[in-house]
Amino acid sequence: MSIISLIFTTGSGLVLFISGLFKIISIRESSNVMYKITFLPKKIAKIIGYLFPIIELLIATLLILRINNLLINTIAILMLSTFVIFNANAVLKHNHEECFCFGKILKTRMGIGGLVQSSLLLLSLLPNIVLSNLNIITIFSFESFNFEFATIIITIIIWATTLIVIRTIIDKLLILDS
Repeated sequence: MSIISLIFTTGSGLVLFISGLFKIISIRESSNVMYKITFLPKKIAKIIGYLFPIIELLIATLLILRINNLLINTIAILMLSTFVIFNANAVLKHNHEECFCFGKILKTRMGIGGLVQSSLLLLSLLPNIVLSNLNIITIFSFESFNFEFATIIITIIIWATTLIVIRTIIDKLLILDS
């Protein structure tokens, strides 16, 4: 069970890392979009827009390294819960604006795609709270490269890719449907 937790947590951390990195590449736009998609005053939204990708990268890195700390898990779960709430709100309001979730590199929209992806990310972190004995550093400390090591790394990459592809496909289908 701890290997499943490792795969889900590390894969989710990888998605958040990619998301944060892509936002940092175009940080100014990230700040502007935060104002568009939130109800916050412009100055506060812009400051959060600048800080959020950095926080996202930090949390992602800690999840990938599986620094299993209650504070880190709580922040990650709160962050993902916020994503779920924003996307659920977008679904209810039929708002399908671009959300800049993966920066300029991968266009994404608010709505069902984001809701599904955020929910899966959130569910992926739940085993991390219960199980805390295996981390990615343990895998890299194997004496030699072996099949289990390769399988875990490949599965993590497949899980992270699947989370991104699911969202992209749903977003594309919604654009075609409009």
